[in-house]
Amino acid sequence: MITPLDILSIETWVLIISLLALGRYYIHRKWQYLKNINIPHEPCSIRKFGHLSYTFGAETALQYDNKCKEKFGNVYGTYFGITPTVHIHDPDILRQIFIKEFSNFAMRQRRFLKISGEELNNSLTNVDLKQWKRMRNTLTPTFSSAKLRQMTTIMEWCADNAIVALNKKVENNGGVFNSKDFFSRISLDVVCSAAFSTKVDSINDTENEPEIVKKAKELMKGGGVLSKMFVLLIVLSEFLEKVLEKLNIPLVRGESLKYFRRLTDHVIEKRKNNPHDTGRVDLMQLMLDAEISPDKVKEGAEKGLTKIEIIGNSMLMIMAGYQNTGNLMSWTSFNFARHPEIQAKVQEEIDEMIKTHGKLDYDGINGLKFLDMCINETLRLYTPIIRNARIAERETTINGLTIPAGLLVAIPVYGLAHDPDYWDEPFAYKPERMRDMSQIDPMMFQPFGAGPRNCIGLRFALIEVKMALAKILHQFTIKPAENTPEAPMKFKFTNTLAPAVNFDLKVEPRNVAE
Repeated sequence: MITPLDILSIETWVLIISLLALGRYYIHRKWQYLKNINIPHEPCSIRKFGHLSYTFGAETALQYDNKCKEKFGNVYGTYFGITPTVHIHDPDILRQIFIKEFSNFAMRQRRFLKISGEELNNSLTNVDLKQWKRMRNTLTPTFSSAKLRQMTTIMEWCADNAIVALNKKVENNGGVFNSKDFFSRISLDVVCSAAFSTKVDSINDTENEPEIVKKAKELMKGGGVLSKMFVLLIVLSEFLEKVLEKLNIPLVRGESLKYFRRLTDHVIEKRKNNPHDTGRVDLMQLMLDAEISPDKVKEGAEKGLTKIEIIGNSMLMIMAGYQNTGNLMSWTSFNFARHPEIQAKVQEEIDEMIKTHGKLDYDGINGLKFLDMCINETLRLYTPIIRNARIAERETTINGLTIPAGLLVAIPVYGLAHDPDYWDEPFAYKPERMRDMSQIDPMMFQPFGAGPRNCIGLRFALIEVKMALAKILHQFTIKPAENTPEAPMKFKFTNTLAPAVNFDLKVEPRNVAE
């Protein structure tokens, strides 16, 4: 019979056991932090990595948030591995954090910011406050009404391609199409055209997929199994994160990063060689117009983007637009399919707009108020993110709650949007509740975040969604297919909130007098 001493010496076993005991003691000490600052929380578990396994899934996270809120009230804590987090469900405290105390809570996180490759490390979501201010000041005018009006032609071109693709679906497949794939392709066409000045037609699945689309999809997938293992190890050890940062080892696909760097170089070179051929208004051109050198940044420039920041923010727009915007179109269409009376009302509004306005341009799209209500209710019901986060730069007391410097504050965005204390029938699809947005507390409904650091591209995304859906609904009626789930839809969490099952929808042509 083999004994432990036949494998290793007694001294080695003593060393291993001592190291395990020291590690356990270290973790135990880390898990005393919330108790010491009087933040209530559930007992920690090594098997659950603190509370990580409870808070990382989609429905699991929502159930856990609800459980803790019922047990502890509007303020409770969790441990993300060994990192303490305070969850705040109180809209009055959140208002202070997002707005009045913004300068103290401007950063979303300190972890996982510099291990995405040099390009994404220099995008809006990953930079420090000083760099963020300069970049935000530069990019905000890019999403002004005047600029968005000019970029609407890009969205309209992509939406018209979607109509052609759906007509082919009707001819060849009875109008059945995969919802997530179809709407993600529309979103990808728009964002690739806008962010990289490259017209693509990925919605046409009869043609070979463009290279930019392939690389964008690769970028969405992130790294492989090894990267996921590193993520788990980084959760437990900040040291490993610092090593990866120092060695500039990204946890996303390096080939995709190189491709977009080469593409941006090509676009920049092409436009520099043809300075008079810059009539196209898109996000890339607007960023190139604001390009400055790294030396200007060192001199303290308050506006402008370096070349690496242009690349990083272009890639960020693809990542944010492809998944979140595609999912929003898919979920809104799902709601229309499952609520035909609501869809008919939206179609009536669109038909009337076209009849009186003549076309679906920027002004016409913004006049579709009931479609707005339907999209906002979809955003509430299927919020793109489960949680948002902020970090306290210095110790602050808000409404009796003391938040120490460096503590991560988690905002349960999904939980807030489904709180029965604020929403009547929170899991029902009721667009009429969004009729007067001035009556909706922005702390309880923040699908794009809140305060000065909300999503900069939210208006771009919403116009894109409204343009695509209005064009489709004018020509077609969306109906459930055989595998379309019942409402409300079940979901899962990957990089964002996503349907639990890959489902189809069906379109039927409408007889509409043009």
